[in-house]
Amino acid sequence: MNIIELSEKFPTERKAVKYFETIRWGKKILCPYCGNDSVSDYDWQHRHRCYGCGNAFSVTVNTQLHRTRVPLKLWLFAFSLISDAKKGISTLQLQRNLKIDGKPMDYKTVYKLHNTIRLLMAMETNKTDQLDGIVEIDETYIGGKLRLGERALKEYKPQKKNAVLDAQIAELREKGVNFKRGKGNRAAYDLPSQGRNPKHTPVIGIVQRNGDVVAEVMKTITHEKLKAMVKEYVDEDNATLVSDSAKYYVKMQNIIDHIAINHKKMYSYKGVNTNSIESFWAIIKRGIMGQYHHVSPQHLPEYISEFVFKYNNRNNTNMFGILVKNSMKPL
Repeated sequence: MNIIELSEKFPTERKAVKYFETIRWGKKILCPYCGNDSVSDYDWQHRHRCYGCGNAFSVTVNTQLHRTRVPLKLWLFAFSLISDAKKGISTLQLQRNLKIDGKPMDYKTVYKLHNTIRLLMAMETNKTDQLDGIVEIDETYIGGKLRLGERALKEYKPQKKNAVLDAQIAELREKGVNFKRGKGNRAAYDLPSQGRNPKHTPVIGIVQRNGDVVAEVMKTITHEKLKAMVKEYVDEDNATLVSDSAKYYVKMQNIIDHIAINHKKMYSYKGVNTNSIESFWAIIKRGIMGQYHHVSPQHLPEYISEFVFKYNNRNNTNMFGILVKNSMKPL
């Protein structure tokens, strides 16, 4: 729901409150303390009083928005602004857009609101069905990137033919695997990998081509952690795993059909590539560089959850509705 639609549908705070009440309770309002449906009408603070237990309550009691003092109309505007921003929106920009009586909200309040919305997105993160078909796995490092010297760039020459990969592709095709590049993901031949920096925070991602993605922040990367992640999120019997030739992925063929591509020689070979997951990393890094500028390791999981949520709902026209629904879930 965009800003214009919001302004027309929720011109007053009362309208916004009624909308949240419908999402939480449906047609009949229930006391969150005793469950009684005999309650008073709104008071001036948009609260009800239960005729059973005598407690006063609002629609946010015992929900993810418990004790919020931000008007619910502004929460709806924040849901819309954040869900519409593919590469994220900074807290300062959000502060400039959210005003009470013509004045910007306090920065700390907007910061807390922003983090709360990321937590609402995190409720959906990595909750997808098991990934199948062509599945790509890769790691990235957040916190900057290493630069290659000119010599390394000059020495890089993409390899046009590879007998080992040809044999693996032929074997997998006999099993019915058909390698096709993901929609919108062109093969990349221009630059080799820019390396890893142990001081940066590693993030592991697994994506189904033209499907969903899962991602986890890890302190250190080991084969055992990656194997556990694959077992949790990938349908091993109905998937083919594609990775680069990093040491972490060497033994993946023990649990799943696996094919690796050496990025020192090529980026794509007859449909064997990791371009889908690389495209996801590009969205994250552009968001961090262009919007957030810096993300601490402490809060990195919440930022990753935001990008995963938006990627998995990229074709969902009701991303806004998911946030409203999650905001009304119990604590």
